[in-house]
Amino acid sequence: MGLWSAYFLAKLLLYGLGYMGFSPWLNLGLAIFTALPPQNARQRFAQNLIAVPLGVLLLYYDSRLPPIAQALAQVQNLSAFSASYLLELAARLVSWRLLLGVALLFAGYSLARRKLRLSTFVFVGIFAVILTPEAKLLSVSTAHTPAVAASGGSRAEVDLDAAALDARLARFYAQQKQIRVQFPKAAASDSPFDILILHVCSLSWDDLKTLPTDTEGFFGHFDIVLDNFNSAASYSGPAAIRLLRGSCGQTPEARLYDPAAGGCLIMDGLQNAGFEPHWVMNHDGHFGNFFGDLHDRGGLTVSLESDAGATPAQQAFDGTPVYGDYSVLSRWWAKRQQNHAPRVVLYYNTISLHDGNRVIGPGHADSSYGARFATFSGDLTRFLELLRSSGRHVVVIVVAEHGAALRGDRRQIQGLREIPTSAIAHVPVAIALINAGRSTTKQSRVDAPSSYPALNELLSQLISHNPFASPPENLDAYTGSLPHSDFVAENNGTTVLRAGNHYMMRSPDGTWSSLDGVEVAGH
Repeated sequence: MGLWSAYFLAKLLLYGLGYMGFSPWLNLGLAIFTALPPQNARQRFAQNLIAVPLGVLLLYYDSRLPPIAQALAQVQNLSAFSASYLLELAARLVSWRLLLGVALLFAGYSLARRKLRLSTFVFVGIFAVILTPEAKLLSVSTAHTPAVAASGGSRAEVDLDAAALDARLARFYAQQKQIRVQFPKAAASDSPFDILILHVCSLSWDDLKTLPTDTEGFFGHFDIVLDNFNSAASYSGPAAIRLLRGSCGQTPEARLYDPAAGGCLIMDGLQNAGFEPHWVMNHDGHFGNFFGDLHDRGGLTVSLESDAGATPAQQAFDGTPVYGDYSVLSRWWAKRQQNHAPRVVLYYNTISLHDGNRVIGPGHADSSYGARFATFSGDLTRFLELLRSSGRHVVVIVVAEHGAALRGDRRQIQGLREIPTSAIAHVPVAIALINAGRSTTKQSRVDAPSSYPALNELLSQLISHNPFASPPENLDAYTGSLPHSDFVAENNGTTVLRAGNHYMMRSPDGTWSSLDGVEVAGH
Protein backbone atom coordinates (compact mmCIF):
# COMPACT_ATOMS: atom_id res chain seq x y z
CA MET A 1 0.00 0.00 0.00
CA GLY A 2 2.98 2.32 0.43
CA LEU A 3 2.03 5.77 1.69
CA TRP A 4 -1.62 4.79 1.66
CA SER A 5 -0.96 2.90 4.91
CA ALA A 6 -0.09 6.21 6.56
CA TYR A 7 -3.28 7.74 5.13
CA PHE A 8 -5.52 5.06 6.63
CA LEU A 9 -3.64 4.80 9.93
CA ALA A 10 -3.87 8.58 10.40
CA LYS A 11 -7.62 8.50 9.76
CA LEU A 12 -8.10 5.60 12.16
CA LEU A 13 -6.16 7.46 14.85
CA LEU A 14 -8.18 10.68 14.35
CA TYR A 15 -11.40 8.63 14.42
CA GLY A 16 -10.34 6.91 17.61
CA LEU A 17 -9.61 10.27 19.23
CA GLY A 18 -13.01 11.60 18.15
CA TYR A 19 -11.77 14.24 15.71
CA MET A 20 -13.47 12.81 12.62
CA GLY A 21 -15.86 10.18 11.39
CA PHE A 22 -14.89 6.99 9.57
CA SER A 23 -16.98 5.24 6.91
CA PRO A 24 -15.63 1.69 7.27
CA TRP A 25 -17.02 0.15 4.09
CA LEU A 26 -15.95 3.03 1.85
CA ASN A 27 -12.50 3.04 3.45
CA LEU A 28 -12.29 -0.73 3.10
CA GLY A 29 -13.05 -0.47 -0.60
CA LEU A 30 -10.38 2.17 -1.11
CA ALA A 31 -7.90 0.18 1.00
CA ILE A 32 -8.44 -2.94 -1.11
CA PHE A 33 -7.99 -0.92 -4.29
CA THR A 34 -4.75 0.69 -3.09
CA ALA A 35 -3.46 -2.69 -1.88
CA LEU A 36 -3.71 -4.25 -5.35
CA PRO A 37 -0.12 -4.67 -6.60
CA PRO A 38 0.48 -2.88 -9.92
CA GLN A 39 2.34 -4.85 -12.58
CA ASN A 40 4.22 -1.91 -14.04
CA ALA A 41 4.74 1.85 -13.77
CA ARG A 42 1.80 2.60 -16.05
CA GLN A 43 -0.59 0.63 -13.85
CA ARG A 44 0.83 2.31 -10.74
CA PHE A 45 0.23 5.75 -12.32
CA ALA A 46 -3.33 4.81 -13.30
CA GLN A 47 -4.02 3.39 -9.84
CA ASN A 48 -2.88 6.60 -8.13
CA LEU A 49 -4.71 8.73 -10.68
CA ILE A 50 -7.93 7.11 -9.49
CA ALA A 51 -7.05 6.63 -5.81
CA VAL A 52 -5.79 10.13 -4.98
CA PRO A 53 -8.99 12.06 -5.83
CA LEU A 54 -11.06 9.30 -4.22
CA GLY A 55 -8.89 9.55 -1.10
CA VAL A 56 -9.30 13.32 -0.95
CA LEU A 57 -13.07 13.08 -1.38
CA LEU A 58 -13.31 10.33 1.24
CA LEU A 59 -11.18 12.34 3.67
CA TYR A 60 -13.53 15.31 3.25
CA TYR A 61 -16.58 13.05 3.58
CA ASP A 62 -15.28 11.54 6.82
CA SER A 63 -14.33 14.94 8.22
CA ARG A 64 -16.87 17.04 10.09
CA LEU A 65 -16.69 19.81 7.52
CA PRO A 66 -19.96 20.82 5.80
CA PRO A 67 -21.21 18.53 3.00
CA ILE A 68 -19.46 19.25 -0.30
CA ALA A 69 -22.65 20.48 -1.99
CA GLN A 70 -23.25 22.86 0.89
CA ALA A 71 -19.64 24.05 0.87
CA LEU A 72 -19.79 24.73 -2.86
CA ALA A 73 -22.95 26.77 -2.31
CA GLN A 74 -20.96 29.00 0.05
CA VAL A 75 -18.19 29.78 -2.45
CA GLN A 76 -19.88 33.05 -3.40
CA ASN A 77 -19.92 34.09 0.27
CA LEU A 78 -16.27 33.13 0.67
CA SER A 79 -15.38 35.40 -2.25
CA ALA A 80 -16.71 38.33 -0.21
CA PHE A 81 -14.39 37.65 2.74
CA SER A 82 -11.39 39.89 3.21
CA ALA A 83 -7.96 38.43 2.53
CA SER A 84 -6.97 38.68 6.22
CA TYR A 85 -10.09 36.76 7.28
CA LEU A 86 -9.44 34.02 4.73
CA LEU A 87 -5.90 33.64 6.08
CA GLU A 88 -7.28 33.45 9.61
CA LEU A 89 -9.71 30.69 8.60
CA ALA A 90 -6.92 28.79 6.84
CA ALA A 91 -4.79 28.97 9.98
CA ARG A 92 -7.62 27.38 11.98
CA LEU A 93 -7.90 24.52 9.50
CA VAL A 94 -4.16 23.88 9.34
CA SER A 95 -2.69 24.58 12.76
CA TRP A 96 0.92 24.10 13.77
CA ARG A 97 -0.19 21.25 16.04
CA LEU A 98 -1.75 19.48 13.09
CA LEU A 99 1.39 19.97 10.99
CA LEU A 100 3.53 18.71 13.86
CA GLY A 101 1.29 15.69 14.28
CA VAL A 102 1.49 14.87 10.57
CA ALA A 103 5.27 15.21 10.67
CA LEU A 104 5.53 12.88 13.68
CA LEU A 105 3.18 10.40 12.05
CA PHE A 106 5.22 10.20 8.89
CA ALA A 107 8.43 9.94 10.90
CA GLY A 108 6.94 7.01 12.78
CA TYR A 109 5.67 5.53 9.54
CA SER A 110 9.12 5.75 7.94
CA LEU A 111 10.64 3.84 10.85
CA ALA A 112 7.86 1.28 11.24
CA ARG A 113 7.57 0.36 7.56
CA ARG A 114 11.07 -1.12 7.63
CA LYS A 115 10.10 -3.63 10.32
CA LEU A 116 6.35 -4.10 9.98
CA ARG A 117 3.79 -4.80 7.29
CA LEU A 118 1.62 -1.76 7.99
CA SER A 119 -1.11 -2.73 5.53
CA THR A 120 -2.03 -5.55 7.92
CA PHE A 121 -2.65 -3.01 10.71
CA VAL A 122 -4.77 -0.96 8.32
CA PHE A 123 -7.15 -3.83 7.56
CA VAL A 124 -7.24 -4.92 11.21
CA GLY A 125 -8.20 -1.36 12.16
CA ILE A 126 -10.91 -1.07 9.51
CA PHE A 127 -12.45 -4.43 10.47
CA ALA A 128 -12.32 -3.38 14.13
CA VAL A 129 -14.43 -0.32 13.25
CA ILE A 130 -16.86 -2.50 11.31
CA LEU A 131 -17.25 -4.92 14.22
CA THR A 132 -17.29 -2.29 17.01
CA PRO A 133 -18.50 0.95 15.37
CA GLU A 134 -19.04 2.81 18.66
CA ALA A 135 -15.62 2.06 20.14
CA LYS A 136 -13.55 5.20 20.64
CA LEU A 137 -10.31 5.92 22.45
CA LEU A 138 -12.08 8.88 24.07
CA SER A 139 -15.59 7.73 24.91
CA VAL A 140 -17.69 9.77 27.32
CA SER A 141 -20.13 7.07 28.33
CA THR A 142 -21.43 3.65 27.36
CA ALA A 143 -24.55 2.34 25.70
CA HIS A 144 -26.06 1.31 29.04
CA THR A 145 -25.70 4.65 30.82
CA PRO A 146 -29.18 5.84 31.88
CA ALA A 147 -30.10 9.29 30.63
CA VAL A 148 -31.58 11.56 33.29
CA ALA A 149 -34.66 13.46 32.24
CA ALA A 150 -33.98 17.16 31.65
CA SER A 151 -36.89 18.38 33.72
CA GLY A 152 -37.40 17.69 37.37
CA GLY A 153 -34.19 15.70 37.87
CA SER A 154 -35.99 12.36 37.41
CA ARG A 155 -33.91 9.21 37.15
CA ALA A 156 -36.16 7.89 34.38
CA GLU A 157 -34.25 6.36 31.50
CA VAL A 158 -34.58 7.89 28.05
CA ASP A 159 -34.82 5.62 25.02
CA LEU A 160 -31.93 6.44 22.66
CA ASP A 161 -33.05 4.08 19.92
CA ALA A 162 -33.09 5.82 16.51
CA ALA A 163 -36.81 5.22 16.04
CA ALA A 164 -37.52 6.59 19.52
CA LEU A 165 -35.46 9.70 18.79
CA ASP A 166 -37.37 10.24 15.52
CA ALA A 167 -40.64 9.92 17.44
CA ARG A 168 -39.40 12.29 20.14
CA LEU A 169 -38.53 14.92 17.53
CA ALA A 170 -41.89 14.49 15.78
CA ARG A 171 -43.74 14.93 19.11
CA PHE A 172 -41.74 18.08 19.82
CA TYR A 173 -42.76 19.70 16.54
CA ALA A 174 -46.37 18.56 16.94
CA GLN A 175 -46.50 20.24 20.35
CA GLN A 176 -44.81 23.39 19.08
CA LYS A 177 -47.34 23.62 16.24
CA GLN A 178 -50.08 24.27 18.81
CA ILE A 179 -48.35 27.28 20.38
CA ARG A 180 -49.67 30.78 19.69
CA VAL A 181 -48.77 33.84 21.75
CA GLN A 182 -51.00 36.90 21.39
CA PHE A 183 -50.19 40.45 22.43
CA PRO A 184 -53.09 42.28 24.11
CA LYS A 185 -53.80 45.80 22.95
CA ALA A 186 -52.28 48.30 25.33
CA ALA A 187 -54.94 50.25 27.23
CA ALA A 188 -55.00 53.96 26.44
CA SER A 189 -54.99 54.73 30.18
CA ASP A 190 -51.84 52.64 30.83
CA SER A 191 -48.45 54.25 31.28
CA PRO A 192 -46.98 54.04 27.76
CA PHE A 193 -43.63 52.35 27.25
CA ASP A 194 -41.36 51.42 24.36
CA ILE A 195 -39.96 47.97 23.51
CA LEU A 196 -36.39 47.77 22.19
CA ILE A 197 -35.31 44.33 20.89
CA LEU A 198 -31.53 44.23 20.53
CA HIS A 199 -30.55 41.16 18.50
CA VAL A 200 -26.88 40.28 18.98
CA CYS A 201 -24.84 38.14 16.58
CA SER A 202 -22.21 35.72 17.95
CA LEU A 203 -22.81 35.58 21.69
CA SER A 204 -23.37 32.44 23.76
CA TRP A 205 -22.87 31.49 27.38
CA ASP A 206 -20.05 29.20 26.26
CA ASP A 207 -18.32 32.11 24.49
CA LEU A 208 -18.53 34.18 27.66
CA LYS A 209 -16.79 31.41 29.61
CA THR A 210 -13.69 31.90 27.44
CA LEU A 211 -13.26 35.53 28.51
CA PRO A 212 -10.79 36.33 31.30
CA THR A 213 -13.09 38.93 32.85
CA ASP A 214 -16.31 38.41 34.82
CA THR A 215 -19.33 39.20 32.63
CA GLU A 216 -21.90 39.07 35.44
CA GLY A 217 -21.42 42.79 35.98
CA PHE A 218 -22.93 43.43 32.56
CA PHE A 219 -25.96 41.20 33.21
CA GLY A 220 -26.42 42.89 36.57
CA HIS A 221 -27.88 45.87 34.69
CA PHE A 222 -30.94 43.78 33.76
CA ASP A 223 -34.04 42.83 35.72
CA ILE A 224 -34.71 39.42 34.16
CA VAL A 225 -32.19 36.97 32.71
CA LEU A 226 -33.15 33.76 30.87
CA ASP A 227 -30.21 31.50 31.66
CA ASN A 228 -31.31 28.48 29.63
CA PHE A 229 -32.56 29.97 26.36
CA ASN A 230 -32.26 28.04 23.10
CA SER A 231 -31.90 30.15 19.94
CA ALA A 232 -32.54 26.95 17.91
CA ALA A 233 -30.10 28.06 15.20
CA SER A 234 -26.41 28.51 14.55
CA TYR A 235 -26.53 31.16 11.80
CA SER A 236 -27.97 34.65 11.65
CA GLY A 237 -30.68 34.33 9.00
CA PRO A 238 -32.55 31.40 10.58
CA ALA A 239 -32.07 32.88 14.07
CA ALA A 240 -33.58 36.21 13.01
CA ILE A 241 -36.51 34.53 11.29
CA ARG A 242 -37.18 32.41 14.38
CA LEU A 243 -37.11 35.47 16.63
CA LEU A 244 -39.39 37.53 14.39
CA ARG A 245 -41.82 34.58 14.07
CA GLY A 246 -41.58 33.84 17.78
CA SER A 247 -45.30 34.25 18.49
CA CYS A 248 -45.67 30.69 17.21
CA GLY A 249 -43.87 27.58 18.36
CA GLN A 250 -40.63 26.32 16.85
CA THR A 251 -40.94 25.07 13.28
CA PRO A 252 -38.62 22.74 11.33
CA GLU A 253 -35.91 24.72 9.60
CA ALA A 254 -37.10 23.60 6.17
CA ARG A 255 -40.35 25.53 6.76
CA LEU A 256 -38.70 28.76 7.87
CA TYR A 257 -38.60 29.97 4.29
CA ASP A 258 -42.30 29.31 3.68
CA PRO A 259 -44.73 32.20 4.22
CA ALA A 260 -45.34 32.78 7.92
CA ALA A 261 -48.54 31.38 9.39
CA GLY A 262 -51.12 33.88 10.59
CA GLY A 263 -50.38 35.45 13.95
CA CYS A 264 -46.73 34.39 14.04
CA LEU A 265 -45.00 37.69 13.18
CA ILE A 266 -44.18 39.54 16.38
CA MET A 267 -43.77 42.95 14.75
CA ASP A 268 -47.27 42.68 13.29
CA GLY A 269 -48.59 41.54 16.66
CA LEU A 270 -46.92 44.40 18.52
CA GLN A 271 -48.09 46.92 15.93
CA ASN A 272 -51.67 45.67 16.41
CA ALA A 273 -51.10 46.05 20.16
CA GLY A 274 -50.36 49.75 19.63
CA PHE A 275 -46.57 49.88 19.11
CA GLU A 276 -45.17 51.74 16.12
CA PRO A 277 -42.50 49.51 14.45
CA HIS A 278 -38.91 50.60 13.69
CA TRP A 279 -35.90 48.79 12.22
CA VAL A 280 -32.21 49.71 12.69
CA MET A 281 -28.92 47.81 12.21
CA ASN A 282 -25.25 48.68 12.64
CA HIS A 283 -24.38 47.08 9.26
CA ASP A 284 -25.86 46.98 5.76
CA GLY A 285 -27.30 43.46 6.07
CA HIS A 286 -26.54 42.38 2.53
CA PHE A 287 -24.13 39.53 3.31
CA GLY A 288 -25.96 36.22 2.94
CA ASN A 289 -29.16 38.14 2.05
CA PHE A 290 -29.75 38.83 5.73
CA PHE A 291 -31.75 41.93 4.77
CA GLY A 292 -34.06 39.72 2.68
CA ASP A 293 -34.50 37.22 5.51
CA LEU A 294 -35.64 40.00 7.85
CA HIS A 295 -37.87 41.77 5.32
CA ASP A 296 -39.37 38.88 3.36
CA ARG A 297 -39.54 36.11 5.97
CA GLY A 298 -39.38 37.94 9.28
CA GLY A 299 -42.08 40.46 8.46
CA LEU A 300 -39.96 43.61 8.87
CA THR A 301 -41.83 45.59 6.23
CA VAL A 302 -40.99 49.03 7.65
CA SER A 303 -38.08 50.86 6.05
CA LEU A 304 -34.60 50.20 7.41
CA GLU A 305 -33.49 53.46 9.02
CA SER A 306 -30.21 54.96 7.84
CA ASP A 307 -26.94 54.85 9.78
CA ALA A 308 -25.84 58.13 8.22
CA GLY A 309 -23.82 60.13 10.72
CA ALA A 310 -23.03 57.15 12.95
CA THR A 311 -19.38 56.39 13.74
CA PRO A 312 -17.76 53.39 12.01
CA ALA A 313 -16.12 51.27 14.73
CA GLN A 314 -15.08 48.14 12.84
CA GLN A 315 -14.52 46.72 9.40
CA ALA A 316 -16.60 43.59 8.90
CA PHE A 317 -15.24 40.26 7.68
CA ASP A 318 -16.45 41.22 4.18
CA GLY A 319 -14.87 44.69 4.25
CA THR A 320 -18.06 46.67 4.93
CA PRO A 321 -18.34 49.16 7.83
CA VAL A 322 -19.75 48.18 11.23
CA TYR A 323 -20.97 51.18 13.21
CA GLY A 324 -20.55 51.60 16.96
CA ASP A 325 -23.54 50.30 18.90
CA TYR A 326 -23.86 53.35 21.14
CA SER A 327 -23.42 55.66 18.17
CA VAL A 328 -26.28 54.02 16.25
CA LEU A 329 -28.62 53.51 19.20
CA SER A 330 -28.15 56.96 20.73
CA ARG A 331 -28.81 58.62 17.38
CA TRP A 332 -31.97 56.58 16.96
CA TRP A 333 -33.07 57.42 20.51
CA ALA A 334 -32.65 61.14 19.83
CA LYS A 335 -35.03 60.76 16.86
CA ARG A 336 -37.44 58.68 18.90
CA GLN A 337 -37.73 61.44 21.50
CA GLN A 338 -38.87 63.77 18.74
CA ASN A 339 -41.49 61.19 17.69
CA HIS A 340 -44.91 61.78 19.26
CA ALA A 341 -46.00 58.14 19.03
CA PRO A 342 -46.90 56.98 22.57
CA ARG A 343 -45.40 53.54 22.04
CA VAL A 344 -42.77 52.21 19.64
CA VAL A 345 -41.07 48.86 19.12
CA LEU A 346 -37.54 48.70 17.71
CA TYR A 347 -35.78 45.74 16.14
CA TYR A 348 -32.03 46.41 16.24
CA ASN A 349 -29.43 44.02 14.87
CA THR A 350 -25.72 44.21 15.68
CA ILE A 351 -22.75 42.26 14.30
CA SER A 352 -20.13 43.89 16.52
CA LEU A 353 -19.08 40.46 17.83
CA HIS A 354 -19.03 38.66 14.48
CA ASP A 355 -16.04 36.50 13.66
CA GLY A 356 -13.43 38.21 11.49
CA ASN A 357 -14.30 41.83 12.28
CA ARG A 358 -11.40 44.26 12.65
CA VAL A 359 -11.50 47.26 14.99
CA ILE A 360 -10.80 50.60 13.33
CA GLY A 361 -8.14 52.50 15.18
CA PRO A 362 -4.54 53.71 15.18
CA GLY A 363 -1.81 51.09 14.92
CA HIS A 364 -2.82 47.52 15.55
CA ALA A 365 -6.06 47.94 17.46
CA ASP A 366 -7.12 44.96 19.57
CA SER A 367 -9.75 43.10 17.54
CA SER A 368 -9.99 40.06 19.80
CA TYR A 369 -13.42 38.82 20.80
CA GLY A 370 -12.76 39.84 24.40
CA ALA A 371 -11.86 43.41 23.43
CA ARG A 372 -14.88 43.72 21.19
CA PHE A 373 -17.19 42.31 23.86
CA ALA A 374 -15.82 44.86 26.34
CA THR A 375 -16.66 47.64 23.89
CA PHE A 376 -20.05 46.16 23.05
CA SER A 377 -21.07 45.69 26.70
CA GLY A 378 -19.79 49.17 27.51
CA ASP A 379 -21.83 50.65 24.67
CA LEU A 380 -24.99 48.89 25.83
CA THR A 381 -24.45 49.86 29.46
CA ARG A 382 -23.96 53.46 28.38
CA PHE A 383 -27.13 53.29 26.28
CA LEU A 384 -29.14 51.93 29.21
CA GLU A 385 -27.95 54.89 31.27
CA LEU A 386 -29.03 57.22 28.47
CA LEU A 387 -32.50 55.66 28.53
CA ARG A 388 -32.70 56.01 32.32
CA SER A 389 -31.67 59.64 32.18
CA SER A 390 -34.47 60.36 29.71
CA GLY A 391 -37.10 59.37 32.25
CA ARG A 392 -39.07 57.43 29.65
CA HIS A 393 -40.42 53.94 30.29
CA VAL A 394 -38.65 51.33 28.16
CA VAL A 395 -38.44 47.54 28.02
CA VAL A 396 -35.03 46.57 26.62
CA ILE A 397 -34.57 42.99 25.46
CA VAL A 398 -31.08 41.75 24.61
CA VAL A 399 -31.25 38.38 22.86
CA ALA A 400 -28.41 36.62 21.05
CA GLU A 401 -28.77 35.00 17.64
CA HIS A 402 -26.20 32.25 18.21
CA GLY A 403 -22.73 31.79 19.62
CA ALA A 404 -19.38 32.43 17.96
CA ALA A 405 -18.07 28.89 18.65
CA LEU A 406 -14.95 30.40 20.19
CA ARG A 407 -13.73 27.14 21.67
CA GLY A 408 -14.67 24.73 18.92
CA ASP A 409 -14.63 21.01 19.69
CA ARG A 410 -13.50 17.70 18.23
CA ARG A 411 -16.21 17.89 15.59
CA GLN A 412 -15.85 21.53 14.57
CA ILE A 413 -12.94 23.93 14.43
CA GLN A 414 -13.16 27.30 16.15
CA GLY A 415 -15.77 29.46 14.42
CA LEU A 416 -17.46 26.62 12.50
CA ARG A 417 -21.16 26.35 13.33
CA GLU A 418 -22.51 23.68 11.00
CA ILE A 419 -23.53 21.46 13.94
CA PRO A 420 -25.88 23.53 16.17
CA THR A 421 -24.52 22.31 19.49
CA SER A 422 -25.67 23.60 22.87
CA ALA A 423 -22.42 25.60 23.10
CA ILE A 424 -23.66 27.58 20.07
CA ALA A 425 -27.45 27.71 20.55
CA HIS A 426 -27.49 28.14 24.35
CA VAL A 427 -27.52 31.95 24.42
CA PRO A 428 -28.18 34.74 26.94
CA VAL A 429 -31.41 36.72 27.01
CA ALA A 430 -31.69 39.72 29.33
CA ILE A 431 -34.57 42.14 29.91
CA ALA A 432 -34.30 45.56 31.52
CA LEU A 433 -37.33 47.51 32.75
CA ILE A 434 -36.04 51.05 32.43
CA ASN A 435 -37.45 53.52 34.98
CA ALA A 436 -39.78 50.98 36.59
CA GLY A 437 -38.46 51.27 40.14
CA ARG A 438 -36.02 48.36 39.82
CA SER A 439 -33.95 49.54 42.80
CA THR A 440 -36.24 47.72 45.24
CA THR A 441 -36.80 44.67 43.05
CA LYS A 442 -34.62 41.57 43.05
CA GLN A 443 -33.36 40.32 39.70
CA SER A 444 -35.20 37.27 38.38
CA ARG A 445 -33.09 34.45 36.86
CA VAL A 446 -34.97 31.83 34.84
CA ASP A 447 -33.19 28.47 34.75
CA ALA A 448 -35.92 26.47 33.03
CA PRO A 449 -35.30 25.55 29.36
CA SER A 450 -36.97 28.14 27.17
CA SER A 451 -37.08 29.60 23.69
CA TYR A 452 -38.92 32.25 21.67
CA PRO A 453 -42.47 31.40 22.87
CA ALA A 454 -41.33 32.09 26.45
CA LEU A 455 -39.81 35.43 25.47
CA ASN A 456 -42.98 36.51 23.69
CA GLU A 457 -45.20 35.27 26.50
CA LEU A 458 -43.14 37.46 28.83
CA LEU A 459 -43.67 40.42 26.51
CA SER A 460 -47.39 39.69 26.41
CA GLN A 461 -47.56 39.69 30.22
CA LEU A 462 -45.61 42.96 30.42
CA ILE A 463 -48.18 44.57 28.12
CA SER A 464 -51.20 43.14 29.93
CA HIS A 465 -49.76 43.81 33.43
CA ASN A 466 -47.90 47.05 32.88
CA PRO A 467 -44.82 47.10 35.18
CA PHE A 468 -44.61 50.89 34.90
CA ALA A 469 -48.09 51.51 36.26
CA SER A 470 -46.86 50.37 39.70
CA PRO A 471 -43.38 49.01 40.43
CA PRO A 472 -43.54 45.20 40.71
CA GLU A 473 -42.60 43.74 44.07
CA ASN A 474 -41.58 40.40 42.61
CA LEU A 475 -40.67 39.83 38.95
CA ASP A 476 -41.29 36.11 39.38
CA ALA A 477 -44.94 36.94 38.79
CA TYR A 478 -43.95 37.56 35.17
CA THR A 479 -41.51 34.67 34.80
CA GLY A 480 -42.99 31.88 36.94
CA SER A 481 -45.34 30.44 34.31
CA LEU A 482 -43.35 30.90 31.10
CA PRO A 483 -43.63 27.94 28.67
CA HIS A 484 -40.73 25.49 28.69
CA SER A 485 -39.08 24.21 25.49
CA ASP A 486 -36.95 21.13 24.96
CA PHE A 487 -33.60 21.76 23.31
CA VAL A 488 -33.92 21.27 19.54
CA ALA A 489 -31.64 23.19 17.18
CA GLU A 490 -31.18 22.88 13.43
CA ASN A 491 -28.82 23.96 10.69
CA ASN A 492 -28.94 22.90 7.04
CA GLY A 493 -30.52 19.53 7.77
CA THR A 494 -28.46 18.74 10.87
CA THR A 495 -30.56 18.54 14.04
CA VAL A 496 -29.38 18.44 17.64
CA LEU A 497 -31.89 17.16 20.20
CA ARG A 498 -31.51 16.88 23.94
CA ALA A 499 -32.79 13.56 25.26
CA GLY A 500 -32.44 13.42 29.03
CA ASN A 501 -28.80 14.18 29.79
CA HIS A 502 -27.61 13.50 26.27
CA TYR A 503 -27.32 15.60 23.14
CA MET A 504 -28.13 13.54 20.06
CA MET A 505 -27.46 14.62 16.46
CA ARG A 506 -29.44 13.65 13.37
CA SER A 507 -27.45 14.06 10.17
CA PRO A 508 -29.04 15.26 6.91
CA ASP A 509 -29.29 11.61 5.78
CA GLY A 510 -31.50 10.85 8.80
CA THR A 511 -29.00 8.84 10.86
CA TRP A 512 -28.60 9.56 14.56
CA SER A 513 -25.35 9.75 16.49
CA SER A 514 -24.37 10.94 19.94
CA LEU A 515 -22.46 14.11 20.70
CA ASP A 516 -21.34 12.69 24.05
CA GLY A 517 -20.38 9.09 23.30
CA VAL A 518 -23.51 7.02 23.94
CA GLU A 519 -24.58 4.35 21.50
CA VAL A 520 -27.55 4.84 19.18
CA ALA A 521 -29.28 1.61 18.21
CA GLY A 522 -31.53 0.97 15.27
CA HIS A 523 -29.34 1.91 12.27
